[in-house]
Amino acid sequence: MEIELKYGIPDPAIIDSLWKEEVFGGYGSVDKNTMISMSATYYDTREGDLRKAKAAFRIRREGDQPVATLKWNDSVREGLFEREELNINLTDSDCDAPTLKKFAESESAVPLIETVGDRPLIPVIKTNFTRRIMRIDTGTTIFEADLDTGIIITSKKNLDICELEIELYSGSREELVHIGEDLAKRFGLIPGVKSKYQRGIEACDEK
Repeated sequence: MEIELKYGIPDPAIIDSLWKEEVFGGYGSVDKNTMISMSATYYDTREGDLRKAKAAFRIRREGDQPVATLKWNDSVREGLFEREELNINLTDSDCDAPTLKKFAESESAVPLIETVGDRPLIPVIKTNFTRRIMRIDTGTTIFEADLDTGIIITSKKNLDICELEIELYSGSREELVHIGEDLAKRFGLIPGVKSKYQRGIEACDEK
């Protein structure tokens, strides 16, 4: 289960003010502070079976490591995103013929695997972005703050990425929401922005 808050950053000038250890260190101890390049491709059948099932499947390179991710059962309440999520590390050869069957050991993924069947998966959206990562331990809650800047690439147009994600690892949802609200107020962030995948799909649908 993935639980996270998503915020749009309306002005790139805000980034340097926001992304400081003293900002996030005000909530607890900073255990990690790093930066990584990421590129992802989202796949679906030609018939859009995963989209119809309200699921998303991507292969993302996190540095040199390709990672397959399957997400479904989205729920959004007051800007807090909750969804089922599975992640599996892949080899380079696995990326040549993407398949959901890599998730077959997880019983929860079986319905989606059966939905797709043997139909080939084709790329529908791509993203390229840089992620700045900070992991914070408040003493009662552990969360990761990710600042993403880059682009979403679709068949119709490209979209800018400038957003903050705050993902709960363990502890209190209420504390996570409080921290998110505090950051939004201090830095003028836009709560509850759509996922990269959703934004890309909507761009593809534009007439």
